[in-house]
Amino acid sequence: MKLAYVTLLGRSEWALVNTYYAVVSGGRKPDRVFVFTEETYRGKLPRVIKALRAISEAHNFTPEIMTAVIPDNGFLEADRRFRELFRDLEEKGYTIDLDITSGRKALATAAVVQAGKFRVGRIVYLALLDTDFPNRPYMMIPLHMQRLKNFTGEGNEVSG
Repeated sequence: MKLAYVTLLGRSEWALVNTYYAVVSGGRKPDRVFVFTEETYRGKLPRVIKALRAISEAHNFTPEIMTAVIPDNGFLEADRRFRELFRDLEEKGYTIDLDITSGRKALATAAVVQAGKFRVGRIVYLALLDTDFPNRPYMMIPLHMQRLKNFTGEGNEVSG
């Protein structure tokens, strides 16, 4: 199975990085990773890319990582870009995992709308049950305070 992981960067770098860590620790190893963000958060991309590479390498794989920057609140642009990306990935035989944890509304809404039209295996969200731990690495947050949800299918909690 060829796997593409599409993630959305908003205010919280930790939300994106911790969700990726949880997914990868559960055994998913994407061949390609796409990080979408809005112009406001462009400056966070270098740290996020570095973290994604470190997590991947620690799990013995090296996905291709690409980024896309959308104008702030650019729903129409985001909608078009997700449609193009999902179509291209589907044509190339990829299953798509979509992480909406850190995404702002314009990006998350556009991504979810397009996900309904293409072969998206999972839509994941890492929920924190206690907001006392938002800006810490995954393993420094008590595991019982985190829930990785998959909103495709039955929306059950998943281990990765």
